[in-house]
Amino acid sequence: MNRQDILMAVVALLLACFAFAAAIRNRDQDYRLRKIRWIDQRWGRRTARLVYAVMGLLLAALGLAILCGWSVLG
Repeated sequence: MNRQDILMAVVALLLACFAFAAAIRNRDQDYRLRKIRWIDQRWGRRTARLVYAVMGLLLAALGLAILCGWSVLG
């Protein structure tokens, strides 16, 4: 594993933490992104929070997979 792998894993994990925090805190400033705002207006804040939580789970899984040495090219 090289530095780039570690950097990408750390970035994915930090973004996962941001997504989880946005889903938990439920503050308006976290929902200003265009796509999340569209989901919020169309289906409500509860669905937007769920999208943030799922995105956080996927990013956390990606970060952990990279740290464990998993690779698509394998």
